[in-house]
Amino acid sequence: MDNLSDGRCNLDDVLKDVSGLASPPEIIIRLRFALDTPGSSANSLATIVSQDPNLSAQILRLANSALYGLPHRVDTVSRAISIIGTRALYNLALAITATHSFSRLPCELVNMAVFWRHSVFTALIAQDLAQRCNVLHPERLFVAGLLHDVGSLILYHRYPDQLRDALLATRGQEPLLASLEREILGFDHADAGGELLGRWGLPPSLQTAIRLHHRPEMALQAGLEATLVYLADSLSNRTDQGCFSEFGPRESTIPSEVWDRLGLSSQGAESCCDSANRRFTETLSVLIPQARQ
Repeated sequence: MDNLSDGRCNLDDVLKDVSGLASPPEIIIRLRFALDTPGSSANSLATIVSQDPNLSAQILRLANSALYGLPHRVDTVSRAISIIGTRALYNLALAITATHSFSRLPCELVNMAVFWRHSVFTALIAQDLAQRCNVLHPERLFVAGLLHDVGSLILYHRYPDQLRDALLATRGQEPLLASLEREILGFDHADAGGELLGRWGLPPSLQTAIRLHHRPEMALQAGLEATLVYLADSLSNRTDQGCFSEFGPRESTIPSEVWDRLGLSSQGAESCCDSANRRFTETLSVLIPQARQ
C-alpha cells in the first residue's frame, strides 16, 4: 500500500502512473497549438482534424446533432468550423478524444455505462445553464461537465483496495464519497480530475470548476464557471437518466446563494433538465455508444 501521508505528492505520483493511459493524444496537442498560433485559419484546423477519419466523422455527427440544432446539414469539417467556430470545433474534438482516452482506463469498481451517462447528462445541463447565463463559448462548459468526474476513473484504477469500501458505503452519494476520498487519500476525485485536465490544456477557470464541483461554497467564490459545474452536477444527480448512483436519483440541498449568483430559479433548472433529456440519447450515442444501455 502506498504511503498516503502527503496527498499532494501522491496526487502527482498517481498522474504520472496513468500518464500513458490518460495523456492528450497528438492531434489535440496539434489543434491546441494551431488554435493559439496567430494567423492560423479554419482550413488549417480542418486539415489537422481530417487526418483522423474517425474523429472527423464524430465531429460531423455532433455538429449535426441536437447539441447544436443547426438548420442545415453540415457535410465537411471546414464547413462545421465556418458555422460553429474554431473554438467550438476544438472543444468538440477535445470532448471526443478525452472520452475515448479515459474509457480505456481499466476500472473494475466503476459501472462505466452509468459513469458516462452521468457525465454526458451533466455536460448537457452545464451547456444549457451557460447559455442561460450568457457565458461566452458555452460549449466550454459542456466539456467541463463531460469530464468533471474523470478523476474517479483515475483513483479507482489506482487505489481499488483502499477505496472499495467507501464506494460501496456511499451508494453513489457523490459529496459524501468525495469527503471519504479526502480522508483516505488526502485528495478526492475532483482534485485529481482538475490536475489531470490541466495537462490536457483546459483553461484554469475550468480546472478550478472541476476541482470544486463538490464544494459549493468555494465554487461560489471561484466564479461563474465553477458555480455552473457544481449546479449541473447536482441537477444531473436528481434525474433518472443522469444520476451518478446505480441506486437511483439523489436529492441534494442547493444553497440559495447559487441560484442568486446565477440569476436562476429552481423552475429554470427543471427546464434545463428537460432540455438535456431531449438531447441526451443522441449525444450519448455519438460520444459513448457503448453506454446507451
